[in-house]
Amino acid sequence: MCFDKEPDMLKAWRDFILELDPDIITGYNICNFDLTYIIEWADALWIPDFPEFSKVKKKMSKIKSNTFSSKALGTRDNKEVTIEGRIQFDMY
Repeated sequence: MCFDKEPDMLKAWRDFILELDPDIITGYNICNFDLTYIIEWADALWIPDFPEFSKVKKKMSKIKSNTFSSKALGTRDNKEVTIEGRIQFDMY
């Protein structure tokens, strides 16, 4: 697929997810980077209703920031994307 404008590409990706309707979304570091980046970039490009790619109709995916701290691992900031009805399996 080719697109002249980036918002059109992102909307087509979202529509592809909705059309394919997968139960599992997998990738390498998708949970802590890719999905968060795509959703935030679509927001920066003012694409309305972009993160609407859950299995539940009209349910927006949301980004939650979490901080984990321990003496052994130190402090780590994580971002979690909630996609209702789809399992995210991160290979990282």
